[in-house]
Order: sequence, then C-alpha cells, then structure tokens
Amino acid sequence: MEVRQHCDKRGPDGLRHVARGPRRVAWPRALGLCAALALAACGVADPAGREGAARSGNVDGGGAAAQPKPALVDPRPLQGAGAVAFDPARPQLAWAAGATLRMLDLEQGVELRRIEVGSAVGDLAIAPDGALWVIADGLQLWRDGALACRAEGVEPDRLLAVDGAGVVVAGYTYSDGIGMLRRQAWLDARCQVVDERIDPLPDGITGSEADPGAPLGRATLRPVRLPATELESRLPGMQLPAGAGVTGAVAVSGDGRWWVLEGAQGRTLWRRDGQRPGVEPTEGGPPGG
Repeated sequence: MEVRQHCDKRGPDGLRHVARGPRRVAWPRALGLCAALALAACGVADPAGREGAARSGNVDGGGAAAQPKPALVDPRPLQGAGAVAFDPARPQLAWAAGATLRMLDLEQGVELRRIEVGSAVGDLAIAPDGALWVIADGLQLWRDGALACRAEGVEPDRLLAVDGAGVVVAGYTYSDGIGMLRRQAWLDARCQVVDERIDPLPDGITGSEADPGAPLGRATLRPVRLPATELESRLPGMQLPAGAGVTGAVAVSGDGRWWVLEGAQGRTLWRRDGQRPGVEPTEGGPPGG
C-alpha cells in the first residue's frame, strides 16, 4: 500500500512549494488503523470491553442491559410466628404465635389487635371481608376479634381455599391397604358442612403439605397459599442483603409487595423496595401462608 507524504517548504522566492513523494506503510498496521477508525465512526464498542461488561453483569449475552433484581428490604421480625396469612383485600397480615393471633397493618407498620383463641394455631386464612378462619382445636371463625362460630364434626389439618361464602378444609388419615386418605370438606360462613368427599392422595404425593386438594368447585374460591414450588422459584428473582440468613419463602402477598421469609432468626416480614402506596405492582398471584 502506498500513501503520499506531503512536505511543505518555502523556496528562495518565498512561495510555498509542496513536494510529494511515496512512503510505504506496512499492510497489517494500515488495515488495523482503518478498522479502528471505521469502528469508532460507527459507534461500535470494543469487543474486549463488551466481554468485560458482560462478565460484570452490566449486559446480558444478547447485548441488552441486565435488569437488576427487585430488592427485599426493611425486615421485621414476627416474634414466635407459625402460621401466617395475608389479607386478600387489605394491606394486612395475620400471624399466629402459639394460641395468640396478631394482626398487622402493613402500610402503617402498627399492630391492629391480638386475639387469644385458646389453643395453638395450626393454620389460618383471611376471608375477603376480613374474617379469620383458624384451625385451633378444630375449625373456628373469628370476626372483629370475637368468635363467630365453631365447626362440629370436622377435624381439619389444613385450610385449602376461602371466599366470602365459606372455606374448604382438608384432614388426613392413614388406611391399611390404601395409604393416606384426604377428607375434604366445604363449609359455609356459619361453620356448617355443605359438602365433603374422601379420596386417596394422588400418586406421587407423599405428604399433606404437598397435596393440592380435590377440585375446589366454586370459581370464587381462592387458594390460601401458593404452592411451595412456586414460592421456591420466585424467591431467587429477589435481591436480599448480604448476610440476610434467609432459608426459604413462607408467603407472599397477592400484589407481590410483601414477603414472609424463613431464616435462622425465625420468620420475618420483608417489603419489596419501590412498591409504595399508589404504585402498580409488577407481580401478583394468590397469597401464600
């Protein structure tokens, strides 16, 4: 490759004389110079720099900026918490500590009330109208801090679903030659059994916690909790502070703003950062508990 070299000289006459002569440039150097100029003119980043950014997590493999994970912040211990339940209609959380039910206003961060139910609480759920279904030495329904009714002839182990008309519960027993049996019952808002069925657990289900239950029937019935597998799959998508000591997810509110997590210090309530009143949530689903 040959390029012209220009020499600007003034002669005796004072006029500018330009002398041109050949100068040889090595091919590899010239090509490299041209390529660099072309890339800079087109706004193309250096591939080596791109690889470094990808390794740091600033870009993904396709060149798009990596999206940061939503952060869970402001952990609040739920002292002695066992069963927990998010209110499906209001920003409230109920949790049980032994035989005591505690209600928390999530937005204000203040405790609303405590209810003594007389026996250790095994499970609980909140109806759309705010009533509390509680498994504690049988099935109970509480309204405005007072016992509304108690179910007779039902010995449930779990609450499966709830709506304004009632609740669905399940109890489990073992039968020789059959295995574990599920007795699923539908009760109305007066704690009266309106329907029930008995079935062996489906193949592959070895315990009551993994049992999804029989079909619920009414379209208005809302599952009390998310499946454990869904909670496990959603938690890695959240950012937790270093040293949080979280071992798993227990429950998440329907709008995804509030989480109850399990850890070395027991169960704690966390808030999704950026989700303030009036801000549309980006995730949803039935609450867990």
